[in-house]
Amino acid sequence: MTGVRVLVGTRKGGFVLTADGTREKWDVSGPHFAGWEIYHVAGSPADPDRLYASQSSGWFGQIVQRSDDGGLTWAPVGNEFTYAGVPGTHQWYDGTPHPWEFARVWHFEPSATDPDTVLAGVEDAALFRSTDGGATWQELAGLREHGSGPRWQPGAGGMCLHTIVVDPRDPARMHVAISAAGVFRTEDGGASWEPANRGLRSDGIPDEDAEVGHCVHNLAMHPQRPTPSTCRSTGT
Repeated sequence: MTGVRVLVGTRKGGFVLTADGTREKWDVSGPHFAGWEIYHVAGSPADPDRLYASQSSGWFGQIVQRSDDGGLTWAPVGNEFTYAGVPGTHQWYDGTPHPWEFARVWHFEPSATDPDTVLAGVEDAALFRSTDGGATWQELAGLREHGSGPRWQPGAGGMCLHTIVVDPRDPARMHVAISAAGVFRTEDGGASWEPANRGLRSDGIPDEDAEVGHCVHNLAMHPQRPTPSTCRSTGT
């Protein structure tokens, strides 16, 4: 019978839950990194033993952890997330300009075909990629350098890129969700991006007048029809 694994990140550590196909009884491994906030734990579709975890603390900062044995053991890998070029500013909570500052990783999206390739969505909102198992990270700067970037503003939890959705049939097509900027789509592997927020407004403001400013909470793609029109979001 097919097994099930659930990777869980909490404010008090990370957990790996496993069960058989009936899901009647679960084995719980953890907490891993007890006492640390774990923003995300993600497994590689190309190698189920390869896991990535974002370990964060207001006191000690951010650490990227990697496991090569399904979570039995972990080791820190590269943790240098440097914005390309001169980052400039985005809007702060009160609307004033604020410099881009890296705080933590919110989301990992491992490649479907290569366990050493993984995307990371970070705060302040930007998209990074590693091709060496997390040892080094390079920004896909086309997203942050989109013309609307200076108007992005943090939501209550920070200005975070918290969701990455990759088209399973075309990895060059991706959607990302940013609080509180909105949804953006690329068709060329991250070189260029366009807002994809049509239909999110509920306050009567026309879509074309609200390119950014949406606090999207989640994003999911239809598994059988992964086209731009079937990527659905929730938020305000």
